[in-house]
Parts: sequence; C-alpha cells; structure tokens
Amino acid sequence: MTTKVLIEVPAHLETAMRRYLDFVTEMEHLALAAPDGQVLQVCEQAVVQKGRPMLAQTLTQVVARRIEATEKKGRRSGGVSADDRKRTAVPDLGNS
Repeated sequence: MTTKVLIEVPAHLETAMRRYLDFVTEMEHLALAAPDGQVLQVCEQAVVQKGRPMLAQTLTQVVARRIEATEKKGRRSGGVSADDRKRTAVPDLGNS
C-alpha cells in the first residue's frame, strides 16, 4: 500500500504544486524505464524540455502576483527634485 501525505498550500499555489508533482512523477517513470547507462541522459533531456517551460510559467505567475499587489497599493508618489540652491552639508561652525 502506498503511503500518502496531505499538505496544505495556499490556494494560489495549488496549480503550481500539482504541475510540479506531475513533473516529478513523470521523471520517476522516465528513470525507471530508461535503458541501463542512459538514465541520466534521458532524465536531463526531460528536465530541459519540460522544466524550462514550467519555470517560465512559475516566473510569469509570481511576477503577475507582484504586479497585482503593487496595483492594489495604488500609484507611487511622483518624484521630487532637489533644490540645488541650498547646501545639504553640515555648516562649518569654526570648532577647529
């Protein structure tokens, strides 16, 4: 009998976690089915072909979440230019 573990993840991560679990399961099957002496090559090829798109999707999702969070905060205040007529250094008080 296979042991199962239940974990809780935030709802917004559910799809990513399922996709990753499917990927790991597929990698296990590839490793078991690969001919002797070719396991590493077969698995590396699968990681490159399927891992990159998965990482790209993850990057897209996290950046989108950051943009959404930033937009909820509202626009940033405009920049303020410095007044170049005033000195910003501490004045010399003649304590030498």
